[in-house]
Amino acid sequence: MGRMLNGRYRLVESLGAGGMGEVWRAVDERLARTVAVKLVRPDNVDSDEAVARFQREARLTGQLSGHANVVILHDFGEHEGSVYAVMELVRGRTLSAILRDTGPQPIPRAADWAGQVSSGLAAAHAAGIVHRDIKPANLMVLDDGTVKILDFGIAGFHQAVTQSRRLTQTGAIIGTPLYMSPEQARCENVGAAGDLYSLGTILYQMLTGRAPFRHDEPLGVLRMHLMEHPRPPRELRPDLPADLDSLVLSLLAKAPTDRPGNARTVRERLLPFAARPGRAPAPSDAPGPPEPNAAGPDSANPAQATTRTATSPTVAEPHRDLERRLREIEDLAEEGHFAAAAQRTRSCLPELERAYGPEHPETLRARRKLAYLTGKSGDPERAVVLYRELVTELDRVYGRRHPETLAARYYLASNAGRAQDHTTAARVHAELLPDLAAAHGPDAHRVLTTRLYLAFEVGETGEHGRAVALLDALVPDLVRVLGPDHGTTLRARHYHAAYTGYAGAPADAARLYHQLLAEHTRIHGAGHSEAARTRARLRHWQDRARCP
Repeated sequence: MGRMLNGRYRLVESLGAGGMGEVWRAVDERLARTVAVKLVRPDNVDSDEAVARFQREARLTGQLSGHANVVILHDFGEHEGSVYAVMELVRGRTLSAILRDTGPQPIPRAADWAGQVSSGLAAAHAAGIVHRDIKPANLMVLDDGTVKILDFGIAGFHQAVTQSRRLTQTGAIIGTPLYMSPEQARCENVGAAGDLYSLGTILYQMLTGRAPFRHDEPLGVLRMHLMEHPRPPRELRPDLPADLDSLVLSLLAKAPTDRPGNARTVRERLLPFAARPGRAPAPSDAPGPPEPNAAGPDSANPAQATTRTATSPTVAEPHRDLERRLREIEDLAEEGHFAAAAQRTRSCLPELERAYGPEHPETLRARRKLAYLTGKSGDPERAVVLYRELVTELDRVYGRRHPETLAARYYLASNAGRAQDHTTAARVHAELLPDLAAAHGPDAHRVLTTRLYLAFEVGETGEHGRAVALLDALVPDLVRVLGPDHGTTLRARHYHAAYTGYAGAPADAARLYHQLLAEHTRIHGAGHSEAARTRARLRHWQDRARCP
């Protein structure tokens, strides 16, 4: 059943471990929701001051719940000598993984992501909260391009633990050397300006592909933070605008007082360079049918993405009224007014083409937004037409494996399925799979879920036997990679059982649903809605098996 914390949080799957403890995927049994639990090892909880610090910072972090760029903290507590924090479970990729796989980012994307981090830091600093460990591994890029800051409060707790052990007196350093401010390297108190310095190191790396200071030894990196000035990023990337180069260098100023005054100022200075005044497309894991919310898979050729952006027509000063209208469209979409947002996007397109050019990333992204909003507003047939036209254009401008192209192809398939054109949906998913596998490997989550969508759409065309064959191959891979309790694995087993029945084997379908019911009961409990639905499906196929 998995370890229980205080009779409420059942630990299901370890998601990773670090110096302080482990992060688990867990189930909140009281609210029947999946959460992330950061569980601090008991040996790190060796003083009342450390626990009190953890609780204080957790309460402060709770004030940030609801901010788009901060992971929500749901709860915290103590259990059998450990302390834990319960957070929203977010799916995406850490920025460290993205930078490792793709290197330098297109300027608009780097500015957009850094701007979102600035927005989260601005809210935290206004509440009196300093992160102290801003680094790519603590930034999660979600499916829709949102960047969320992880681990608020944990670095402060870590500091309290090490201070309680008097480690700082023997030269122990709290933080990550590549992204550490000079004052942090000197073991001084870190304020908001320290977070901004760390953001500057990350922005430098996103733009140039390398951290501002590198050395074979951590102490060598710390000495460079203290004593050396970074090479201007524009020397490494000549297409970098002078104002953006200046902003990066100001963030990396040695003295905190020489850095920008606050995170809000940084965000405002980044806006003119951002992909759009909202969220940029991002590497993602696609959601399950029928309603997608992912921005699309990542590029297999990041160099191509950077080159295309750099050589596209640009406008030094975007039209302010147009920028304002695009922000209003984002607000409408976030509030769920999809039809109105689609209409306004449609009216902006001619001006975008005049301001930027028809092949500029801003214009092409707006066309994808229009197609997406059209589908969300209840017109998937029209969305299919828009996506089909857009895919042809994106393939010509960027290539078939660019993130924008992959995203548009995915949404073309998902909207075709919603429009009941399952043949087109299955064909597009089948064509998408080899490009995703080439970019990310056969075991990547986005590849596995696309295989699931393909099986679903094939089944909906009436080819039930072919769907069963696809799922026969997929389910063992899902169990191996994601685990037997993962939602995607369970959904695949449901489709497998259903299409087995529709393929003419109701007794086998009943057997598969019987096994699935046992799993749902074990995971959720006999009274859970998933168990009830599975029980109803089991009875359906049992009845069909008795009455051929």
